[in-house]
Amino acid sequence: MINNVFIHSMTNSMLQVTAKSPAALSQSVLNEYPERALLLAKSNDFIILDHFPDQNYLDYLIEIGIGTRNILIPKAKGDSLSERVLNDKQLLKFLLSLNSVVLHPYMSSKAEQQIAKLINATINGSAPELTQKVNNKLFLFKLIKQIGLKLPEYKITNTKNLIKIAKQFQQKYGKIIIIGEHSYAGLAVWAIKTRTDLEKFQAIIPNCDTQAQFIIEKFYEVVSSPNVQYQINTNTIKLLGISDQLLDANLEHHGNSYPSLATQIEKIKTEANQIANELRLQGYTGLLGIDFIETINGQIFAVDINGRVNASTFGLQINNQQKPFLILTHLKIPKITQKIDFLSLKKMIGEPNFFNRKTGTGILPYNIGFLKLGHFSAIIIGNTKEECEEYLAYIDKY
Repeated sequence: MINNVFIHSMTNSMLQVTAKSPAALSQSVLNEYPERALLLAKSNDFIILDHFPDQNYLDYLIEIGIGTRNILIPKAKGDSLSERVLNDKQLLKFLLSLNSVVLHPYMSSKAEQQIAKLINATINGSAPELTQKVNNKLFLFKLIKQIGLKLPEYKITNTKNLIKIAKQFQQKYGKIIIIGEHSYAGLAVWAIKTRTDLEKFQAIIPNCDTQAQFIIEKFYEVVSSPNVQYQINTNTIKLLGISDQLLDANLEHHGNSYPSLATQIEKIKTEANQIANELRLQGYTGLLGIDFIETINGQIFAVDINGRVNASTFGLQINNQQKPFLILTHLKIPKITQKIDFLSLKKMIGEPNFFNRKTGTGILPYNIGFLKLGHFSAIIIGNTKEECEEYLAYIDKY
């Protein structure tokens, strides 16, 4: 029997975001993210968390057949969840006692590789060096060139020449996008549509790594922005699903919707398969997300790649592609100023609107640890797009 162990440790050093955003990436905030892995775990699996989740929330997940009560919390101290595990000899001893362990990290780093080695586990991820390479935004463009696929209009530059090249691109194309070589959840991605936008962007440059590189792209008007998810193993690639990214005018990510509205799904699949298989041949294993755009002129471009758990991973896992779904991240609760817990949220939204196993529809909250900061996330599942939108409208009341 395989023992799956989930550990979604996140640190700033792991993400290496080109432009720092202390509030969004403070370690106290990142410590709330590991709880999301409950949505990926089954009842017999194990999950390592920084702290115990809201008991009422855990009970709710178990009731609807999601998650596990096999929760492990390291007692040792450390700068990250993974470091705490490495410093906890008793926890390592317990994990070593399990048979056929597969370790599932958020993103494979040296710490998770060390844990896997100490407990004789297989890791669902690549060597840290390859993982870092794949998550560098410049790598995708080199890979696409190697494969022979079409690229968007772009230029790679450094911090010193960034504004000069950006002005040239803006003069040529009007609207442009600037992307740092390391980005996460919309951080280090800037939509530049006017000269004023570029002037505002100049104020951000002092916060960027002086050695960083950037991609400047033409801004394309799009029909859809599909995300293609894979599980890559040594000898196989498995397509997990295709969903559309929900991006606002500033390219900030607000979630994913399924099914994708892309009109050229087969072409997107073909190109995604080529990219995923090439990575497999280079030794990459684990979860992989590839972002595409389909322009209003019918062009298809791969524009981003993430060698880690993606936001869409959770929705695809829960929904299993049975019905349309909508994932909303960081839903704000502006009328609530005090800290609230899961039961308070349940009372606000109304239990009948929560996801239940009988109907297979409803609102499934997650990132519950963020309630104390005034927001949470949700997977909304319905039989139709209209039903999903009705649930969303209900949440928007708050």
